Amino acid sequence: MDDRGMRRTKLWFFLLTFSAGFTNLEAALGSAQAVSHHTGCLSQFALALAKGRWQLMTTYLALVLLFFLGSLMAGIIFLDCEIGKSKRYGLFSLAQGLVTVLASFLLADSWRLALYLFAALALGAQNGILAFYRGIRVRTTHMTGYLTDAGVTLGQSLRGQPGQMWKFRFYVSQVLAFVVGGLLAVLARSSLAEKTMAVAGALQVLIGLHYLSLIRKAG
Repeated sequence: MDDRGMRRTKLWFFLLTFSAGFTNLEAALGSAQAVSHHTGCLSQFALALAKGRWQLMTTYLALVLLFFLGSLMAGIIFLDCEIGKSKRYGLFSLAQGLVTVLASFLLADSWRLALYLFAALALGAQNGILAFYRGIRVRTTHMTGYLTDAGVTLGQSLRGQPGQMWKFRFYVSQVLAFVVGGLLAVLARSSLAEKTMAVAGALQVLIGLHYLSLIRKAG
């Protein structure tokens, strides 16, 4: 892949992270649940189990299991698929986005939780892509690993190890993308309320189109 293709791939990662930040904060505002990362969900599951809050326990368990199922699906669907060559990544984003948009308008309010459960499934698949960018693993749905990697690479750079600062800048840019996505979700919800998830779906559609454009120009 040439330099232009690498830059477009980097933008694709950035957009995926931005979208995950948007979707996760919208889910937090709409249902008080996290859908992009599940350390907290597991802790909340244990707390609900200890207190005998069975309905809440079931919700947290469903979020965790659906995220896991999405990762399982990614392992099956994207096996041996190469970033920048396989169309599956773009088609996946298109399908995920279209389902989210349609469900946002068609589901009754009493079924809104199902939309957030689907988001957990989709983000589990997105995170399970197992993509690499210039030799470093890319995760797009949660930031704990990025914060750790940013700290480690900055420390290594301060110790004089060459070739680490670009990694630090990449990790920081991904964290910022997640935060900015969350900020946009807050702004969108102030005017769109429950229909904000439709914007999350539209973002995924645009991401899919961007990736398919990347494939076409690479060819």
